[in-house]
Amino acid sequence: LISLIVVFSASSRLTFGKSSFLAPIISHTMHLCIGLGGMWLVHLLHYKWYKLFPVLLVPLSILLLGYLSMRGMGSSGAERWINLGFFQLQPSELGKIGVIMTVAYWLSKLKPEDELSQANTFWKILALTGLVDLLIVGENLSTAVLLAGVIFVMMILGGIAWRRMLALTGVVVGAGIVAVVILLFVPAQTIRDSKIIPSRATTWQARLQDFSQTKNKPSAYEYAKLVAPEKPQETHANIAIATSNILGKGPGNSDERDYLQEASCDFIYAIIIEELGVLGGVAVMLVYIVLLFRVGRIATRCKEKYPAYLAMGLGMLLGLQAFINMSVAVGLFPVTGQPLPLISKGGTSVLMTSGCIGMLLGISNALDKEARGEQVLGTEADIPTPVDGNESFDEN
Repeated sequence: LISLIVVFSASSRLTFGKSSFLAPIISHTMHLCIGLGGMWLVHLLHYKWYKLFPVLLVPLSILLLGYLSMRGMGSSGAERWINLGFFQLQPSELGKIGVIMTVAYWLSKLKPEDELSQANTFWKILALTGLVDLLIVGENLSTAVLLAGVIFVMMILGGIAWRRMLALTGVVVGAGIVAVVILLFVPAQTIRDSKIIPSRATTWQARLQDFSQTKNKPSAYEYAKLVAPEKPQETHANIAIATSNILGKGPGNSDERDYLQEASCDFIYAIIIEELGVLGGVAVMLVYIVLLFRVGRIATRCKEKYPAYLAMGLGMLLGLQAFINMSVAVGLFPVTGQPLPLISKGGTSVLMTSGCIGMLLGISNALDKEARGEQVLGTEADIPTPVDGNESFDEN
């Protein structure tokens, strides 16, 4: 409901000069309705059926991401979507959900005391996450980092040995320091001429340098004349928040929606604060906090490993994504391309987020029915054959 109200208001830039100002909100409403329908269908299934989803999601996302990577080699900008005519598909959304579901399954089969099981699980997770992240990073660095962070926490919670996690931490921190040093001190032209560094690196460099610059801050006049034209998104997001007050300007009364380039997606939280005020912004934030607490309760109720790991992975993904989006809008993070889950406009994001919520509800639904002694759809004879054909889905 919040999404419908705010997206309708924030879509003015998308309707300017077009025949119908209702087209964007009609499209968004259709995506939400399809997402809610899919959420309802998914939640009816027993969580053991969810183990089959990555069989399609992971190979499909890898193929589509590889296609995007090859198509984008000849262009200067990153390509994130595949135009299907009636729908804009973003393969990175498919990839991150598929990887989380696969890792949850592998961790559920991990035998912590078995060195061979530890090694096999650790390297399988690294290989899959590394491959998908490598394909994503060129077009969406923030999504690649978000996925890596969620998988890292899942590995810790899933029982991967601490010595392996410490070694992985050292490698990741070292690589991160090298990347930051390159972006801060290597000239942009050198990065453009490089055949190894992704073409999007100059964009990352500009955002990092702008965010890290704390000295010699310009005056208000200098900012308006020199800085604001170079950073229109941050500028108008700041104006939207600064003029909001406690109760805001009221739904539909935003001024900055006409100037903010990604008002209906990346910076929708700034529009929420402008129209609904600080209280509205806090209320939306509390919705995600409540969601995280609910996910934590679901995970702690699980008697089997797989649904617990899956719930934790999906919950962390949604929570971190919301935190990043809101932090960007209020100036705590550099600009990224993360949408606000179930609120921002975007077809693939809405549908995949709805699927995540559906799986969380499905786990909760199965636990409730099992506690009451009722049978859940997809149990007993309905359980499909495992992917590898050797293990039973009745195992943890």
